[in-house]
Amino acid sequence: MILAQELKKEQLEQRLRLKSAEEAFARIITSGTNCSPMEALIIVEKAKEVFALGEHAEGNVLQDGQEVFFAVAAEAAPGMPIRECAKRRLVLTHISRVEDLEALREFGSSAKRQQQILRMAGEAQEQRAYLSQEDLALLLDCDVRTIRADIRRLAQRGLTVPTRGTARDIGPGVTHKRKAVEQWLSGKETPDVARDLHHSLQAVERYVHTFCRVLYAQRQMHSVLKTALVVGISVAAAKGYLELHAELMGKDAFYRQRLEEVLRIGGEYWETSDGKKRPSPIRQASGGPR
Repeated sequence: MILAQELKKEQLEQRLRLKSAEEAFARIITSGTNCSPMEALIIVEKAKEVFALGEHAEGNVLQDGQEVFFAVAAEAAPGMPIRECAKRRLVLTHISRVEDLEALREFGSSAKRQQQILRMAGEAQEQRAYLSQEDLALLLDCDVRTIRADIRRLAQRGLTVPTRGTARDIGPGVTHKRKAVEQWLSGKETPDVARDLHHSLQAVERYVHTFCRVLYAQRQMHSVLKTALVVGISVAAAKGYLELHAELMGKDAFYRQRLEEVLRIGGEYWETSDGKKRPSPIRQASGGPR
């Protein structure tokens, strides 16, 4: 009986995965060439990098799982009536198919929802706005009490959710991303970090690799804006990773020893993709993406 239920869950997850654009493209490649399914997925990932799709997107074109949402701007004074607050248009990743399905499979629906809370709240902060608990409840189709309980559980694991209600108590930069990177830098393997934070392994590996890429690209170009454009993240996120590096360099001898591995990983990305995506002079002059 248990095996049958697990099989049904696996089949449901597989059906959801197969609806993605990535899977559709991989199927076309597999059927039209002699590539294996694994080779086709690698080609798809490289195509996403080259054409700035998915997590590599540099503009505001909506990708699979994203949506537009308006929230109170970060500069709005605490206690100001909502109708009087400046609002900001946000692009939020409501669903990240692979990561969210992985979190659901490994840790259950609560962990999936908490991963979505952290991701969307962090994206809003990077776009200079804050989601409220009511916003998160609307986005995730649940009660505000559920969101409040999730935020408490995340806090117990040392993860801060940047909401409008906590804006005064937190600084700019990364939150859950920083926590994941810090644990990896301390010597933990990425699967252990994922289990500790109840995050998907793919999400944790992406945070770690993005940190390495930002550090290496910054050393090559000496510009936070150019680094953010090349890596495909916001300037705020790039600054957060660079601030973490500066902080650890100043006080953590173990990190200074680990720096060689960080630069090795970043260098591999630079040689295969990031170094080929340097912004053109015209794009640099225009100030990058709006």
